[in-house]
Amino acid sequence: MHSLSIGPVGLAIDYVLVWGALFLALIWLRLVVKEKPLRAQVENTLFSVFVAALLGARAGFIWRMWPQYQSDWLAMLDIRDGGFVPQAGLIAGALVLIWRVHKLPVTRNASVKVVLLTAACMLPVYIGINWVNRSATMPLPVVQNNALQTVDFAAFTDKPIVLNVWATWCPPCRREMPVLEQAQQNYPNLHFIFLNQGESAAEVNEFLSSQGLKLENVLLDSSGAVSEAFGVAVLPTTLFYSPQGKLLYRHVGGVSTASLDYALQQITQSTPEE
Repeated sequence: MHSLSIGPVGLAIDYVLVWGALFLALIWLRLVVKEKPLRAQVENTLFSVFVAALLGARAGFIWRMWPQYQSDWLAMLDIRDGGFVPQAGLIAGALVLIWRVHKLPVTRNASVKVVLLTAACMLPVYIGINWVNRSATMPLPVVQNNALQTVDFAAFTDKPIVLNVWATWCPPCRREMPVLEQAQQNYPNLHFIFLNQGESAAEVNEFLSSQGLKLENVLLDSSGAVSEAFGVAVLPTTLFYSPQGKLLYRHVGGVSTASLDYALQQITQSTPEE
């Protein structure tokens, strides 16, 4: 499971866990701290840590991918590309926690206890979900392409694979297409596969023609069963696989040049055998 869809809203599972951690921390707070004045102070600390972690994770991503942002500063504010570095967020959150408990010593014990209890509950869930996702082998279905020719996914296992699941009606899918088109041209050592969900070849070809997009490996998943086999619940989702079918990275939501380059860095930094 890479994502969670609730009605029209879809979130990457990592984001679900982050928000879940905040709500769980607030529950623990009410169980641990009975005095309302102290509870209010600790609650402020928790929200401060949460905001600092989000800002720190985004700042860390911008710092790492700075060359891609130099010509477009406004893109730094566009968090729709999902560009966050979790390690930077953890450091920022920890620093704010230390500063808050130093400033308000009376909150130290309660704040630390709530944070530790939350981490003890959420870390096993996070590790378990990521282990399940990464241990699953890539399915090798047989599908049709947009020329109605039969294509076997096994034909792509000679190179690392970037699998983008999309649809023409999906706004972030439409925004990311030029980025992915350029990447397909720039990285001939990778297979870029565009798996359309739930639409006909005629609809897909009309969209590609109207947008002036020249994509290779445009495949069709008319029933949605193939996307489901890949564990995709939210569009767009981009999955990065090794030639051996191991999931190396996943990105839920539209990609920008920066977030796609970041993802490609992750797969090149994977284990040597990959």
